[in-house]
Amino acid sequence: MTSDSEQTVWSRPAVFPGKPKAAPYGSVSPRGRQVEFQTLEELAHHIHHGRERVEAVWTPEQEELMPPEAVSELVEPLRARLLEQAGLDAYNARRNTLIFAILVLWALYANVANGTAPIESFEVGLAGILLTVLGLVPWYDACRERRSAKALNKQAMAMEEQEARFDYWLKNHRIWFTRVLICLLAVCGVIQPWVGLETAVEVAGLRAGGFGAAEFSRLLTAPFLHGHPLHWALNVWGIWYLGRRVESLAGWPHLSFVMVFSMLAGGLATSHFMPEKASIGASGGVLGLLGFLLVFETLHGGLVPRSSRRRLLGALGVTLLVGFIGYQFIDNFAHGGGLLAGMLYAGIAFPRSSSNRRPRASKRDTVLGVTGLLILTASSIWAGLLLLGT
Repeated sequence: MTSDSEQTVWSRPAVFPGKPKAAPYGSVSPRGRQVEFQTLEELAHHIHHGRERVEAVWTPEQEELMPPEAVSELVEPLRARLLEQAGLDAYNARRNTLIFAILVLWALYANVANGTAPIESFEVGLAGILLTVLGLVPWYDACRERRSAKALNKQAMAMEEQEARFDYWLKNHRIWFTRVLICLLAVCGVIQPWVGLETAVEVAGLRAGGFGAAEFSRLLTAPFLHGHPLHWALNVWGIWYLGRRVESLAGWPHLSFVMVFSMLAGGLATSHFMPEKASIGASGGVLGLLGFLLVFETLHGGLVPRSSRRRLLGALGVTLLVGFIGYQFIDNFAHGGGLLAGMLYAGIAFPRSSSNRRPRASKRDTVLGVTGLLILTASSIWAGLLLLGT
């Protein structure tokens, strides 16, 4: 028997709350809705046919809630539910693929008719990105989920249980810095539409032609500006997904400093390799978080289930593909600079370890984190004031 002190924090039974003192069997949805049952067969039927996904269950043998993957008798209803969900996801992905493929063809035709080179067209690039992100990638994921569901058995349930416990812990782990980051992005996100893109780039972005030493602050104000609402929303989603993961595993001080370091690295890479184009957006910081996690989770393999790292590699692959498709309007140098900065920081700050305990923040880490927080807050406020002053 492994003691709690020797288990990873997310694999401990106490991560799940105690079960209700009600019926012998039951389920809990992601929204917290509880359904009670008298027999295991009723619970199995609900998992297969219920409207909501089951996030946790309880049985008479355990005092805490647990993921359904922890109950070997539920392998058949879980497989059936996963196969049905994969089929629905595949159907939606095929529909999206058809819709956006038509948009790509329409954009190609419109550009050829107007005598414009399709390879330089914003419309063609955007349609291609939507086809990839909303069609082809979800289709591939659905096919992979179907194969995984078909192969689900009692032996594979052990790994599925680990991933389910990790996801539950990550979802319910208390975070605050990730929320602060999103609020800071929202400051300029609310103001910028009233100012306009060109004005925003002129007063606080990385302008075409580079910037002088007196304008060094633009490296930190530009990440809080965005080209359009979709650009802002994608970066917020990236920070929410990756930021909470960094904060939960490595601690908020490292999330703070990685964001600052990656934003600077991304801006410097853009200014050096692409000085003829303007650039804005927090993508350098977001890719820095991805690079940090790729290295951190590789060097600390005992902290996460192996299957979770495949998602990060998949996210990197999609980012590279999207950057290739939309190279004419996506700042790939900022992406690359931020990614390398995050990887470098993780490699230096967190040497390889076989421990399954999360690292504790030292006084130096806390000082760096507070410094990063002050820099990010000041940059967001300064960018907002510059926009308001136009």
